[in-house]
Amino acid sequence: MTVQTESDQDDTDPAPASRQDAPSPGKPDLEKSSGASNRLNLSVSAGVEYNDNIFATRNDEVDDILVSLKPSASYSLGDRNNRLTLSGSGELGRYLDNSSEDYNDWQVGINGRSRLSPDVTLVAGGDYRWDHENRASPEAVNGIEPTQYERAYGFAGLLVDTKPITARFVAMVNKFDFDDVNTLTGIINNDDRDRTQYEFGVRAGYALNRQSEIFVQGAYDKRNYDQTIDDFGYYRYSDGFTIAVGARHRLTNRLSGELFVGYLQQDYRDARFTDISTVDFGAVVDWVGPAGLSASFRIDRSVEETTLPGASSYMHTSGSFSLTAHPNPRTSAGLGLRGSHYDYRGVDRAESVLSANLWARYYLTRNLFVGTEYTLAERSSNAAGFDYDQNRFLFQIGAQLNPRYNDSVAPITLAARSPGGGYAALTMTHGALISGVDGPRGSGGNTADFGDTGLSFGSVLGYGVLVESLYLGIEVQGQFDGPDWLHTSSRVFSLEQEDSFGGSARIGYATKGNNLAYARAGVTSTNFRTSYVNATNSFLDNDRMVGLEFGLGMDARVGQRGFVRMEYALTSYGDIDIPTGGGDFDNFSTSRNQFLIGGGIRFGAKREQENEVAATDFSGFYIGAQFGHGSLTSENQGTRTGGIEIDIQRASQGPVVGIFAGVGTVLSGFYLGGEVEADISNINWNIEREPTGRIYSAEHEYSLGARARLGYQISDQALIYGHAGMVRTRFNIPFASNSAMVRSEDTRTGFRYGTGMEIGLGHHARLRLDYSLTDYRKYDVVVGSSSDSFSHKENLFRIGLAWKL
Repeated sequence: MTVQTESDQDDTDPAPASRQDAPSPGKPDLEKSSGASNRLNLSVSAGVEYNDNIFATRNDEVDDILVSLKPSASYSLGDRNNRLTLSGSGELGRYLDNSSEDYNDWQVGINGRSRLSPDVTLVAGGDYRWDHENRASPEAVNGIEPTQYERAYGFAGLLVDTKPITARFVAMVNKFDFDDVNTLTGIINNDDRDRTQYEFGVRAGYALNRQSEIFVQGAYDKRNYDQTIDDFGYYRYSDGFTIAVGARHRLTNRLSGELFVGYLQQDYRDARFTDISTVDFGAVVDWVGPAGLSASFRIDRSVEETTLPGASSYMHTSGSFSLTAHPNPRTSAGLGLRGSHYDYRGVDRAESVLSANLWARYYLTRNLFVGTEYTLAERSSNAAGFDYDQNRFLFQIGAQLNPRYNDSVAPITLAARSPGGGYAALTMTHGALISGVDGPRGSGGNTADFGDTGLSFGSVLGYGVLVESLYLGIEVQGQFDGPDWLHTSSRVFSLEQEDSFGGSARIGYATKGNNLAYARAGVTSTNFRTSYVNATNSFLDNDRMVGLEFGLGMDARVGQRGFVRMEYALTSYGDIDIPTGGGDFDNFSTSRNQFLIGGGIRFGAKREQENEVAATDFSGFYIGAQFGHGSLTSENQGTRTGGIEIDIQRASQGPVVGIFAGVGTVLSGFYLGGEVEADISNINWNIEREPTGRIYSAEHEYSLGARARLGYQISDQALIYGHAGMVRTRFNIPFASNSAMVRSEDTRTGFRYGTGMEIGLGHHARLRLDYSLTDYRKYDVVVGSSSDSFSHKENLFRIGLAWKL
């Protein structure tokens, strides 16, 4: 457990950051040191960013363009034994149309270390920030301006290294001061959020050898508020502790990791609050690959403060994966994936945020660079109306005083060797079309999720080049047909995808076996057919909508020029108002997810023989972890007031994380194996009819399953497979009507089937893309004198990393 803060927020994840490798401000850098002498570094960058949902809302989205300026300066003096660094940075943001969202953020800091003896080092430092709260933060308030706050942070610690025993002692303090926020009707008082947080920690380790260390660690934290009672009458003071055991191990010269597990407790002074007593865990994996490639994986947990009435806090569990490529000193690119789960204690509220970040930078000279970045964020909540999709495109130019490289570095060379060059492919796509609908109903309103899955067929055409192992390309795509959903009750309305065309940029990594793992981002134009019929209205329209799209995929080589592609993409569209009669409108906010499988051929680019590498052995036992995204769709039938029958397709999407283990063998190129898996997720849909009416939702909580896999090794390093098996999944359906309230927690058996692809990353590691469909039998939820039936389906896409034992 680490005391974390609002100021640690980044733009891809609105939660407090929980990066175990981040030295400041959430955690001091207790290990890294530098031999630099007196050193001044100055830098500045200017950026233009398009954000399609600046307020992070599900419906009535607002887009805008942000112009930002980011200056920074640091000065270091000293040597490896004694070092002091002064730093300062800022970010000034101005929106084109929404000036109320403008901000000026600043930070000043000091960090130092001193070697007191050969075995003992003193570290200390801190910073002061003038910051603003991200609109997507789970604690953000709906003021007419973002919440401004100041944060003071300081730390001090001792590092002891007497081989084979090591120890760390550290103390940290964070103090927050939040400004009040104006609204259209008054002022939101934020004085009850002002607080001081203290943390004291210790860690002791014992080195078993040069590669392995075991350790025990513990921490105590205390959280005191300036205002004894908050605006809702709660006493939010608390203290807590955590204790854990763990191990660090260097598996190879390129791969190292750390894992710990323990116990976490947080006690609250207010007797109405729910204390926290749970398992604490964390993991760090770092990999340094060839040709400037590196990757890292993080898992962390923390207890976070909240102002939600009735909730003592929320448990924040996060996982992140980052991949960075530096093919030469001028060029760098990276991909980041992050998932966060928020479990509020004391109230029925949980949500997840999935984010993806794709970036590239090129140095025009030793001191001048240009860069571009795309960021996708998606929230899935069990509370109606709190889901959102957000896309951001950034272009920036910057300069730095310290040169990036020396004069002897040559300009980059572009090569169209395989998997570069031109290509074309035919594709089949399966996925879900999902809409959040919000509008008036009688004297109140209705917020609900709808959706269903379907197939489409299409083609792609593109061109790419290689910078060493870094792939850069452009692509156009086209699809015909697609999914649709239908709502049948006193109102009958539907949405159907008819065709879709778009273009995107691709960034990827080419393996030595000429396989390609990539990410892409672009724009899609989709034709939707919308119908809406009730007693006073009949509406039918075909309208093209522009959506922003992000995808992850792999192209696996087949022969000299052929390839097989598997990809998963998320698309979010702007919302539209649909007339419902009598001058009223329903707002439709639509998104889709789709899995693509296809085959193609490359033109001109030939496979180079010097790229021949040892064949991957897919036989034997393996274990792995996987992270992904999917949708839960449900056929909901029942009877409403007046005997009206409903037949509604409900759906939503969200992240999933899991583990797997299996065994397989390859015989004459054919693969036969078996596997067990377990996952947890926060995929849920919901409906809320106010002030009178039904409020209910459905959520996939966890699954346990087993499946058989049958595949074929299409090249020395690539395997495609199909799979089929059974799963047991826990579904949670809270259902409230005017006359009754129930909670159905039922474990259902489903038939799961699908396909996937694996490519080798070395002697032990394999990268996997896996797609599955699951069908569950219909069952009833009895509510008072009536009942609703639910027939669930799921489509799940997962990226997995398997390790051969």
